[in-house]
Amino acid sequence: MIFLPLLMAGQQQTQRVQDIIDNGIVAEFDRLQSLVTGPGITSSIAFAAHGGQTVIVTAENRLGDPNITPSAGGFFPLTRRELEVMQGHVLRVLFFIEAAPGNEASLVNVGVFQRGIGQNGWQVRDIQSHNEPIIVTVTPPLCDAEYTFFGVWPAALGEQGSVQLNEIRIEMLDPIDCDDQP
Repeated sequence: MIFLPLLMAGQQQTQRVQDIIDNGIVAEFDRLQSLVTGPGITSSIAFAAHGGQTVIVTAENRLGDPNITPSAGGFFPLTRRELEVMQGHVLRVLFFIEAAPGNEASLVNVGVFQRGIGQNGWQVRDIQSHNEPIIVTVTPPLCDAEYTFFGVWPAALGEQGSVQLNEIRIEMLDPIDCDDQP
């Protein structure tokens, strides 16, 4: 009686791992609506111009402001299972970001943060037109990642600003050489 549910749960877990390997991880509104925000960043829910709901990420302070604690901006972390599957691989991260309605921002900071990367994980990028992705490729400095966060910070040049975060997609690329690491 217990064997069948345990067998099915094990198969679902195996299928989820294989799904991550085959398709990566896609964080859409259902996951992004609970975006974690660090000091200087807020998030809210809005209706997207193209339909459905989206997350608006607003910078209340500039990135690097000495009066706030450094953070990963508005971010989401990988789950323990996702981290176990993806660690030790080069990652391609696609940020689907648009300027928020009523905001003329043309730049945004995007970042991937793991142990060994820290605040130098930020990259300033142009906001693409027509919801084309901003693509970041990351080679993890360590095979045992412990955590991985994917963040945005709209105030690219120190101004306050907002972006519309529609989706973040993470794909596994080549494995890294972990033989030389402790």
